[in-house]
Amino acid sequence: MSKKILLMVILIATLLTACGGNSESPPLVYLVSNEELIDGFQSSYCWDSAGSTLCVDTIETYFDETTYLLASAPIRFQLDTPLPDNVTISISEELFGETILSEEMPVSDFIDWSPTVAPGTYIIDVHTSWKQGDVSYWFSIVLE
Repeated sequence: MSKKILLMVILIATLLTACGGNSESPPLVYLVSNEELIDGFQSSYCWDSAGSTLCVDTIETYFDETTYLLASAPIRFQLDTPLPDNVTISISEELFGETILSEEMPVSDFIDWSPTVAPGTYIIDVHTSWKQGDVSYWFSIVLE
């Protein structure tokens, strides 16, 4: 009887260890606007999970929507868990265009960023890094 209990304990511990830790894909990053979460466009990435690597290539970047924000207010992002090791936020006037401003940010569930740019149309790149891989999330915004 005690061998069965020992075997069950080992089996449960093994399952809990195997299920914890690595996600199958990178956690998501959202732009917060009027308390609504806006999905970013997730770029191509490779992600290590449970001893194998998943690579996803995006064919063409598209944005479901452009978000209008006040230029005088911080831009807020929400990060899913597990939180990344590093977060860098960049802004440019067009996708793959010249970077106007780029800052490494403290990692947190919520990140408020106040770029010093004039009102206008921009692309924001939130680049995130974990031990399992890196991925960028792009957002189309208009600062008014």
